[in-house]
Amino acid sequence: MQSPRLIPVDISHLELLKEIGIETFTDAFASANNPDDFQRYLDSAFDEKQLSLEINTPGSRFFFLNFEDEIAGYSKINTGQAQTEIRDEEGMEIERIYVRKDFRGSGLGSWMLRRFQKVARDEGKTYLWLGVWEENLNAIRFYKQHGFVTFGKHPYYVGSDRQMDWMMRLELTPQPNEP
Repeated sequence: MQSPRLIPVDISHLELLKEIGIETFTDAFASANNPDDFQRYLDSAFDEKQLSLEINTPGSRFFFLNFEDEIAGYSKINTGQAQTEIRDEEGMEIERIYVRKDFRGSGLGSWMLRRFQKVARDEGKTYLWLGVWEENLNAIRFYKQHGFVTFGKHPYYVGSDRQMDWMMRLELTPQPNEP
């Protein structure tokens, strides 16, 4: 069995990033949102110009999750001024972390979290943070199981629908045997 790995995304991957982004966001949230607001969100968040801008933003990094020669998901991390809320040089934001439906329950989300903890430590960061929709109870439970704690809230818009994200944080401590 092949180990999972992260593949850095660049502008040549734009179409695949758009496709997987729409697929995973739709699987995760379409049924819980107004269809018109949801479509407006997809049209703006996964617009090729918007994704190109994000790919080329200093401090933002997208990754495909490769597992057994398939793209099993994707993620985005931000540092410095690329962070969406807290622009602290000590922190790293996990803005997106999605596993495709066929790969859920395989431990790949946990694997990505561990990898980003290592990346953050290697880059001298002292904590990870993220925003998660307050109604996404499975994700909140997942992050809590991995040591994240809630420290605030911020609004997140899906179309014109103002939703609330919990902001969660994980303090990083050195780990001698990280993957």
